[in-house]
Amino acid sequence: MAQKRFTLFRLPGKFQTADAENLDFADNSFDVVYSHGVLHHTPDIARAIQEIQRVLRPGGRAVVMLYHRDSYNYRVNISVLRRVGAHLLRWKHGISLVHQLTGESPDSLRQQALQLKQDQKGYLNAEQFLSQNTDGPGNPLARGYSRAEARELFKDYSEIVLRTYFLNKRWLPLIGNILPRSVESRLASRWGWHLWIYATK
Repeated sequence: MAQKRFTLFRLPGKFQTADAENLDFADNSFDVVYSHGVLHHTPDIARAIQEIQRVLRPGGRAVVMLYHRDSYNYRVNISVLRRVGAHLLRWKHGISLVHQLTGESPDSLRQQALQLKQDQKGYLNAEQFLSQNTDGPGNPLARGYSRAEARELFKDYSEIVLRTYFLNKRWLPLIGNILPRSVESRLASRWGWHLWIYATK
């Protein structure tokens, strides 16, 4: 898909698959490394961030988005609302009810209900629950990071700037659809689900 998009816009580009924890590039290869929503699925994120630093040239920038643990989405949506919803999935009409309340697809909810039925204790475990309720059922790993943890992960960079965005208004009961954009942006700057790290080597 990436290749097709580059072709469509007549842009040159080289595409290859690699292990984020063991990048197949020489030291000091790039001016910018950009990662949107990838590294919070990586088993050894510290190693991946070291690899990013290794392949960046001096003065190069890492631009990385991680899931934000101190966000509304994590603290309220996933930790409270989705847990209540998970218990509703045990009931006969629970899938239909949760679909009506959230707009989440019935297929996804059926998969969640099946996983809950097969291994309730494992499914409701905090780490497993986060993984299953970020990028859909079957997602093997997802983690959220606080600002302090992000700073620690990028501590070897010369400069770090953190910003949060994306409030996910769908999970703001009653007011989500009528929330003014300006208010949404202010709330997202503190409670946003996407924690962006802008780090300079």
